[in-house]
Amino acid sequence: MTRKKHMKASDVFQETEFLLSKKVSFGEAFPEIEDIIVEVEEISDLVWGAPARSGKRVYNKERFPGEYVNCSNSRCYDGGFSLGGIIREMVARQATDHESMESCQGYEGSPKGRKRHRDCDHAFKVKISITYKAA
Repeated sequence: MTRKKHMKASDVFQETEFLLSKKVSFGEAFPEIEDIIVEVEEISDLVWGAPARSGKRVYNKERFPGEYVNCSNSRCYDGGFSLGGIIREMVARQATDHESMESCQGYEGSPKGRKRHRDCDHAFKVKISITYKAA
């Protein structure tokens, strides 16, 4: 497989065909959620001391990023983290608030992505607030 660009986590997810499940909209996946606010602050250069901020993104039910939030590191392949996994866990516990630091799952590699040089050093500060529909 040749790559024309550095694919991110959401690109890989979109190209993957799942055998036992299908991809659905946010409303279909989480019918019990009335509203959701997700704040994601990407932090770069964690390895070299003082973190450099790469910007804050805010999502809601109508403007949801999908299963993954992508990494902005231009040298990173398959970068980002699984937001869907965090939300599924919250819904299973009926949790309303969540804060965590998530590492980028990607790696920096050669220009065509054949050689893996090192793990991506970006991370994501995640804050989620969910309001559930009345029972």
